[in-house]
Amino acid sequence: MDTSAPRPSPMAAEASAEPSAAADGPVALAWADGRVLEATEATVPLSDDGFLRGDAVFEAMLVRSGRTHALELHLARMHRSAAALELALDEDTLRRAIADLLAAWGGRDGAVRVITTRGGVTRGIIGPSVWPASIALGIVEAPWRTAISGVKTLSYAANQWAVRQARALGADDALIIDHDIVHELPTGALVLVHDGTCSTPDPRRLPILSSVSVAVLQQLVEVTPTTPGLEQLLAADELMVLSATRPGLPVHALHLPDGQRVEVPAPGPVTARLQARLQEHIASTLDPTVRA
Repeated sequence: MDTSAPRPSPMAAEASAEPSAAADGPVALAWADGRVLEATEATVPLSDDGFLRGDAVFEAMLVRSGRTHALELHLARMHRSAAALELALDEDTLRRAIADLLAAWGGRDGAVRVITTRGGVTRGIIGPSVWPASIALGIVEAPWRTAISGVKTLSYAANQWAVRQARALGADDALIIDHDIVHELPTGALVLVHDGTCSTPDPRRLPILSSVSVAVLQQLVEVTPTTPGLEQLLAADELMVLSATRPGLPVHALHLPDGQRVEVPAPGPVTARLQARLQEHIASTLDPTVRA
């Protein structure tokens, strides 16, 4: 990696921890109380603790040609999250929401998300998922262990705080470290490449989310769970972000808290190969059409 003086990231102003729709893209849709409507028209009760306190769980899934990918893995993780919060989950309603949204969305690509709140409200949303060719990550030091570490909840204030700190450094998204140990992105996992081999922070030893996307990648290539330090991060030959809607997104730079910018090949040869394999794998393993 090469270290250079800091310079603004061309994507910092428009990149987000969430996918963004193109200006002329299709309108995002929502599912609420058995109806599909434009996402801007959907509501939740203001008295619901999901809204008031973020006391809710969710999952987001990739949609290709109107079909989800890894649906069962995502629903299984949502059940684990709900169990950790002692929150009731109605899987039949979740599946109906997904099926109704996919039917309304048609054969397009995008991302679908389902949410269940403490008040028993289930909502879904589907829309386009657009990402740049690569991103820059800002290193953010933050205490990351809580009573519900590794649980996918709607309590994202700390995650959003980390993204704002990263953007202040000129980056697109945050990479959380805690006492110099690399953890995760606020909305994704990290894969490090050293001498052609892949590794990722280990959710069994670190307070991070168990990544469905890493589990999918491990079907294609060996990915060693580790507890990488900052030194190992900076020594990586390549870096790749994984999430449901970002299957193999290269990292082109790291922004350090002291203002340094470290350039990273994007995509490097390993990342480029894995991107192609992931795309082929996803296309060949899309879920069957979801039925309500």
